[in-house]
Amino acid sequence: MLAVQAAINGRFGGMLASPLHAAWVSFVIGSILLFIVSLAQRSLPNVANLARNKTPWWIWLGGFLGAIYIFSNAFLVPKIGTGTVVVLALLGQVIGSLSIDQFGLLGAFKNRITPIKIIGLVIMIVGVVFIEMM
Repeated sequence: MLAVQAAINGRFGGMLASPLHAAWVSFVIGSILLFIVSLAQRSLPNVANLARNKTPWWIWLGGFLGAIYIFSNAFLVPKIGTGTVVVLALLGQVIGSLSIDQFGLLGAFKNRITPIKIIGLVIMIVGVVFIEMM
């Protein structure tokens, strides 16, 4: 679904001549849907309880980072293509997740980077280069 989402947001950003507005509309529609589902499941009090408890400051950054991701898709897809954007996003996710695991960041379980993981990352990078060459 990430590839479809990137293509839709990229096209929508081009139609609106504004990747910012495309990201905004995407988030509004997604927020409405999630609000309706939360009402149906009666899970909104869980969010209120979490807000009252002491939580790490960074726990609230998910929506901000999601907005940057959606905006980036809407901005980059018309310029460099859906395939390239999706592959670069996946590559960034792998590098980011390896870093988080290696250092146990954000409360994650520490999982050391092994040579085989580095080899896999290098193969991914070579794959990105091949995709861009074709």
